Amino acid sequence: MSRRLLVVTTVHQSDDVRIRSKLIATLASDWDITYASRIPGPSDPNGFTWLPLPGNRLRRWIKASATLMSSRWSLVAIHDPELVPAGIARSLRGRATLLDLHENLPAQIRHKPWIPSILRPVLAWVSGRMLRWAESTMTVTLAEKNYQSLFRRDHPVLENYLLVDDLPDPVPPSPKPFLAYVGDITVQRGAFMAVEAAAGAEVGLVMVGRVTPAELRDELAERANRLGVDLTMTGPLPHSQAMARVAGAVGGLSPLEDVPNYRNSLPTKILEYLALGLPVLASDLPGTRIVTDGRAGVTLVAPGDANAWSQAGRVVMSDPELRLAAQSAADEIRQRYRWPSERVLSVYRAAVPG
Repeated sequence: MSRRLLVVTTVHQSDDVRIRSKLIATLASDWDITYASRIPGPSDPNGFTWLPLPGNRLRRWIKASATLMSSRWSLVAIHDPELVPAGIARSLRGRATLLDLHENLPAQIRHKPWIPSILRPVLAWVSGRMLRWAESTMTVTLAEKNYQSLFRRDHPVLENYLLVDDLPDPVPPSPKPFLAYVGDITVQRGAFMAVEAAAGAEVGLVMVGRVTPAELRDELAERANRLGVDLTMTGPLPHSQAMARVAGAVGGLSPLEDVPNYRNSLPTKILEYLALGLPVLASDLPGTRIVTDGRAGVTLVAPGDANAWSQAGRVVMSDPELRLAAQSAADEIRQRYRWPSERVLSVYRAAVPG
């Protein structure tokens, strides 16, 4: 393998499922890969060389920007908006560069609590212009097709679909019933609504993922204690372990708030729950509704409505037909929403001229 690929992220965790478990695992057959990411490093470093990016966010950005400028890489794949300026500078030198867009960046900026509200519209506009500039100089890939509206041209969509090999077969519910939540744990992603659902169901709650900000962990524990919910927060787990940990749940939760960054997206966790044969309680948002509306085993719930989530929790516990319906559709979900490995390989090959 003579082609050298640098995959770089300063923001995402090293075990980020899209980057580590999907993209890198797929591309390892074609490329000599170096993966630059924050500490701690990936739990499984097989198939690539890991390059640690130590320090705070600024230090990581400085080291990553300097590293990706090198001509020794046949291709550099960046995964963070903050690396786009360095990526543009690299591509203007005629060096192959690829941006994989995970989020609707302008919409995300408009709801960042740490950005002063008066600056958000301006920064959202600037970020949109930056993305338009990036598409004129480098290859762009999208995690969801609704991100196409951010650009002038169409770009390859590498849907964040299922790693079927990481999924255990559907299993019976655990003797100690619990609801499951997988993914980053934040207020905007509905962490408190997950607790409300478990309280309504009168079962435990297992949350697998990174808690942001750190103080949210204590706030969730306090809410769970007040509502009588046995709350387990495992922290981040490798993807296959996360799936095994929640396979015995009585249902899976996707309680996103109604904000622009999530409104038109399909959360991957919904597909994962369904592929495990779990009933799903999900926020009633357009992007979710397109795939799940009318699908057996899925209950759509008003975003941010604590009473509605509590009631939905009671329903999923009282209606065993929901689980039967979800289990009967698990194989179809696994076949229909598979990670597009061949398309990934093709897009990355085409990103390098000649």
